[in-house]
Amino acid sequence: MHAFAAIVMPAQTTINTLLLTLSAAVELALLVALFSRGIVRRAPVFTVLIAFYLVRSVLLYAIFHHMNVASYHALYDSLQLTGLVVEAAVAIEIAVHLARSRAEQTLLNGLAPVALLALAVLCTALATMLLPEHAPIPTDRAELFFSFLMVLLFAWSLSTPAMLARNIAAGFALYSIADLSASFGRTYAALHQNAAAYELWSYAVAAIYIFVVLYWLVALKPIQTPPAN
Repeated sequence: MHAFAAIVMPAQTTINTLLLTLSAAVELALLVALFSRGIVRRAPVFTVLIAFYLVRSVLLYAIFHHMNVASYHALYDSLQLTGLVVEAAVAIEIAVHLARSRAEQTLLNGLAPVALLALAVLCTALATMLLPEHAPIPTDRAELFFSFLMVLLFAWSLSTPAMLARNIAAGFALYSIADLSASFGRTYAALHQNAAAYELWSYAVAAIYIFVVLYWLVALKPIQTPPAN
């Protein structure tokens, strides 16, 4: 989720404001739940990512009319890069949980993350080949890679007993599928200069993100502390 949660759009329309408000509200609720349910101890990087998304979206929205365009875009790019780093750390956190969840640590299990990385790179390369070379708005390859990686991590989680990691990965996978679809949709909408279709894809992804956070709110259960002997 790299555009994965920043639902800030340049034109501050009523719809954008509504999406931002809903997004911030559910992110804040999820953040509170992660602490109150003890999940932060098991998924600290994921918790940091949700907090980062919340701060980033509110900050970019709040300062939009108070900075010149060049400075705003420089800040936006810096925050996007920071988001990529944290998202990569979340992917590692999920992979570690999945690898440790198996009772038997085999060589095949240890090589699974490497295989998923290679497969995600291959999928990204194939997707890039399918997209037009000279699209008006180029697709972010890092975003494509992260989306494919999260779908693959969720597929791997289905063969493990790691419920927390699986539920976190499931949310990312759902968003990633929507984001991959939107990447193609927005590219071809831009090629055909169809502004309405481009905006529709963007709003659809934003709505899916809100749904994903609501899913995490429901699916991420409190961590049960074993009773003291």
